[in-house]
Amino acid sequence: MTIPVFVVSGQAIFREMLTHTLRATELRLVGTMTRGAEGMNEIIEARPRIVILDEFTPQLSVFAWVDRLSAVLPDTRVICYLRHLRGVSCQTLLSLGAKGIADPRVESAAFLRGIERVLRGDVYLSPLAAQVLALNRVSERNPFQKLSPRELTVCDLVIEGVRPVQIARDLKVSPKTVNTYRYRIFEKLGIASDVGLTHLAYRHGMKGLESPHERV
Repeated sequence: MTIPVFVVSGQAIFREMLTHTLRATELRLVGTMTRGAEGMNEIIEARPRIVILDEFTPQLSVFAWVDRLSAVLPDTRVICYLRHLRGVSCQTLLSLGAKGIADPRVESAAFLRGIERVLRGDVYLSPLAAQVLALNRVSERNPFQKLSPRELTVCDLVIEGVRPVQIARDLKVSPKTVNTYRYRIFEKLGIASDVGLTHLAYRHGMKGLESPHERV
């Protein structure tokens, strides 16, 4: 019996790597998507058991993808592949419904074992993801921990420069609801604008500049 898997990634090298990893297993790649939100119907029609969601997803943030997939495919298990592990981000993805978090340090064999765990109904965390989550729980409180998973999803999209009207389309809510989320975020974080939100996000490691080697 084969298990259908769908991959969402904006990077060809990641899709090729996963195609090679899944070869000669019972996991059958039924589709890859690069086009962003408008391609969601492809996943719904494929009805995969597993969706592997790359951090570098098209158009939507990884938070928005997990949020949407959990709503439209509640029986599908989502595994997120993150290059940059942040405690608050990992916790939010799990709260939104992700069933696994992996990172580039995980070897192929370990990643396949992680998929098996998720299929059994367990949550899979790579060793580094587990460490980051544990450190986050004992470290000084990050102000972004005050936000709900949906608020963090909106927050991430705002930081990326996505306009409220587009956020509303992506999350299937009204623009008024998005603005309600924005003002609630501002109130909880003690800021007054999207610019202030972006500065706070950089300060607390929610976003960062990228170098060819690592986050700086």
